[in-house]
Amino acid sequence: MKKIILFICILIEVSSCSYINYVKQYTAKTKNEGRQDKIGRELLEKNTQKIVWNEMELIVPENTTIDTNGRLNYNNQELEIEFKKTNNREELCRNKSYKIQWFKKYNEDYVTLGGYRYDNLKYHSDSNLKLAKKIAKENNFTKC
Repeated sequence: MKKIILFICILIEVSSCSYINYVKQYTAKTKNEGRQDKIGRELLEKNTQKIVWNEMELIVPENTTIDTNGRLNYNNQELEIEFKKTNNREELCRNKSYKIQWFKKYNEDYVTLGGYRYDNLKYHSDSNLKLAKKIAKENNFTKC
């Protein structure tokens, strides 16, 4: 009987540990999305600047950069706005339910701009998508 009770206690402990890890990951992701939403609202109000990314001049909010992966960065915070360059037309506009895309032809290539919806954050202003839409409009991207 003691072995059965001990076995049940071990099972409960193992399952609760995995649940605790899940809650920690969910909380970290939600906090990150909250920071990104706050930054997005702030960047919507900022002036713009011209930068060069992959030999293409882009207009983006002030004090932002585009990293080597094509992600928009502000104060070392990577935002859920992504630029990609491709020469394959079939790779354009593969919309997923959590992503809105725009595209633009540049020389012989295509550049896509993607804005992602927040997964965990329940109450947000969609600043990520509003900012992506503003960038797309200022750079003459076409919505997919």
